[in-house]
Amino acid sequence: MFSVVGQEFVKESFKRAFENKRISHSYILTGPDGTGKSIFALYMASSLLCRGEEKPCRKCSSCIKIKNNNHPDVKIISGETKSIGVENVRNIIDEIYTKPYEGDRKIVIIKKVDNITVQGQNAILKTLEEPPEDTTIIMLAENLNSILPTIQSRCQILRFARTSGDSIKNFLRKQNYDEDKIKTAVNFSDGIVGRALKFFDENYLKLRLETIDIARRLPKSRPGELMELTDFFVKNKDKINDILDILSIWYRDIIIIKHSRDKELVINADFYELLVEESRLVSYNKLSRIIDTIKETREKLKQNSNYQLTIEVMVLNIQEV
Repeated sequence: MFSVVGQEFVKESFKRAFENKRISHSYILTGPDGTGKSIFALYMASSLLCRGEEKPCRKCSSCIKIKNNNHPDVKIISGETKSIGVENVRNIIDEIYTKPYEGDRKIVIIKKVDNITVQGQNAILKTLEEPPEDTTIIMLAENLNSILPTIQSRCQILRFARTSGDSIKNFLRKQNYDEDKIKTAVNFSDGIVGRALKFFDENYLKLRLETIDIARRLPKSRPGELMELTDFFVKNKDKINDILDILSIWYRDIIIIKHSRDKELVINADFYELLVEESRLVSYNKLSRIIDTIKETREKLKQNSNYQLTIEVMVLNIQEV
């Protein structure tokens, strides 16, 4: 329950504040997606609302309700839309000022707070300046730089870092995963536990295979294949971040093989022979430009550009490099 791999500094910081009764009215948990921010936010909520002696006890009615995502005094706001405007923020503020139902404290967890527009952040600023005494606000963000300095200065910031490969490996072994898959998952993780866990999800593995097929076809494709290739990205719009990660890692591996052929440095080690074959077909310069194109595509999508047009431009650019 609420097990976060690594992040010892974050755990210790919150533990000290909790034991010394120096809990902030608002927090920002920041770091790469998949490093445990959401799980730790629930751990914080459980600690603050626990009715047992050793907090969180994981046994009281409050802890169990939080585990089951049905505690009336823990409100989770997903923030999945790319841009959260003023109207959405007003709804969040209303939620913050709603009184607790069961106890004397309420927890509001706002995910992807870095998606809130500048106008929306300014709207929430007054609430952070004069927060209700019975509410703790926990905001989650991947990119701290997207959050106004005036908001940052009013929050306790907990920074989530990448986790060591050994820590991830030990965690996966405790889950009794296959040892061969564990090695590839750790390589694939880039220090992010959530990414390593994806490697044991059948749907993700299927997406990986499909994306690798696209990765092999893209540099050799013709203009007439644009619609077919673009359709894959459109069909999987909700998985685009995973797809771009898989593409980037694939082309990165080919560069590694062209340089040294050291299998230990290859992330997609289970496709080593295929990568060697691909490395003979594409030049360094072309691979470098493809990776830059993928990076530019990721940035444009973060800026709310037209999805289909952005993908079509990416496919065309890769065809033409």
